[in-house]
Amino acid sequence: MNWDDTINLEQISPTSFTATIDEDWTSLQGAHGGVVAALAVTAAERVVTELGVDPATTIRSATFGYSRGNSIGDLRLDVEVVRRGRALLTTHVVATQDDRTTTVARLHHSTPWEGAEFSDAPTPPERPDGTVRLEWPGRAHLNNVETPLAPSTLAFTQTERAEWIAWCRPLHDGSFDTAWLTMFGDYFPPAVFTRSAGPTRAVTIEYSIQVHSATGTWDLGEEGYLTARMHAFHAHDGFAVEDGWIWMPDGKLLATVRQTRLAG
Repeated sequence: MNWDDTINLEQISPTSFTATIDEDWTSLQGAHGGVVAALAVTAAERVVTELGVDPATTIRSATFGYSRGNSIGDLRLDVEVVRRGRALLTTHVVATQDDRTTTVARLHHSTPWEGAEFSDAPTPPERPDGTVRLEWPGRAHLNNVETPLAPSTLAFTQTERAEWIAWCRPLHDGSFDTAWLTMFGDYFPPAVFTRSAGPTRAVTIEYSIQVHSATGTWDLGEEGYLTARMHAFHAHDGFAVEDGWIWMPDGKLLATVRQTRLAG
């Protein structure tokens, strides 16, 4: 898996692009939604850059609605600039396959702002001994990130809490950007899989990410790992809500994510 090839876009108009999703991004059902989200981010950032905005502009939040499943193969992305302010810019991206809408996205791009700084977020869990590398048979998106899991959060082990706890880094090297981070926020299988005895229906309906750093690119060095915790804290009437936290190696909160999933 080559990440640069994964997010490669062919521009067919000032605001339209095509991409090809490789079989390495096969998910439990069709193509991995996170890589589609990363392609949407890449397309939106390309359009925003070509507007001549401040180079410090980067994505701070994005929401992706999956109206139907994405498939391995060709994908079209159409970008609309909804609003352009002095510091904040909003874009919409629509992804289609075979002339059918699969994913709709709303993204907010901004330069850095000055404001209050505090965090009541949970502290990152410490990495224990005995972590287990997450691997999936065959060509699958779960093999595209180095992911040692906490032994207490293995799939289909009927744990008390529906959560993943892991320490992760890109396969290509220790550097990554907002597109990779967006993919990673949707990388893990449904957290309810740790609570269940076997696979259950848990398709993502909506996925959102909030990026708490205006840097836009990050570097973990040769040995650094992101810490991730994804927790499904509520399930009822066939839907589950899953919250996630992603920390840098120094313990700073880099991003939060939320998913609404079918859960039955």
